[in-house]
Amino acid sequence: MEKMKTKYLSHLFLSIFLIIISSNEIYAQGTNINRIEKSGFFVGLSIIPGQSQIVNDGIVSGNKLTSVKMGAFSGSVETGYFFSKLIGISSGIGFTSYKSQINLGTYQNTLSTIDSENETYDLRISGTGISETQNLSTISIPVCLNFNIPLNDKIGIFLQPGLSLSIPLGKNYKSSGTFTYKGYYLIDNVLLENLPDFGFPSNLNTSAEGKLEIKSLVFSIISLVGLEYRIQEKIGVSLGASYNKTLSNISKYSSPEKFQLSSDANQINSLMGGSTKASASSVGLRIGLRYYLK
Repeated sequence: MEKMKTKYLSHLFLSIFLIIISSNEIYAQGTNINRIEKSGFFVGLSIIPGQSQIVNDGIVSGNKLTSVKMGAFSGSVETGYFFSKLIGISSGIGFTSYKSQINLGTYQNTLSTIDSENETYDLRISGTGISETQNLSTISIPVCLNFNIPLNDKIGIFLQPGLSLSIPLGKNYKSSGTFTYKGYYLIDNVLLENLPDFGFPSNLNTSAEGKLEIKSLVFSIISLVGLEYRIQEKIGVSLGASYNKTLSNISKYSSPEKFQLSSDANQINSLMGGSTKASASSVGLRIGLRYYLK
């Protein structure tokens, strides 16, 4: 985690340094930047269609979990202030969604339990083709530095690095898989299987859904870069790329070593409960509109 933060900050400072150098060269050449050099307040909004991924790190029953990216959407409204021709700051409120499919090829587990007659037996559970769709949506409060590099009197390059504090709203999962349950009674040396009426079905197609256990506050890094075009002196439209990644473990599940994917027929717990760490990220195409106040 510390290495990732250090790497991000190093890239941020390097980007700022290069922007300052580039801007000084542009000003030295006498470029006409009357339309985009003014300081002052601004308001804006943006939409970001793209793709996201929720990664569940860890191994469940000896098998590594795999994650597949899925479509997602983000958007925000912002307000900010440019202190000079080059540097400003902004904040606002936004909506960010993450969605991913988590796959587990096979699952094997045995747990000791008691039947209705208080007899102890081993429940042997096996599963195949296990898939889970995880959804997470958040309300976010971003704080970003803003840098502009004017290219001419209408077009400029923008860069917005920053941090975001997010509060989860929707957090759910939907799981499916094929499971077989067998009961082994050690005292009688009897294995019960293919007895669905007694709780030991074979090749049972199962689906379930529920709520993910996510931390109440999530911190993320943000990076936005692209081009802005001034259609009027006070109005700019922009097109660029967006990157968002959580900084720490977003999972609130405890004791993954005690995780049980399923302990009864027609019941599946979230795969996130068996992971040691969960993180979320997204990339997208940012489309923005800003109004500059005098």
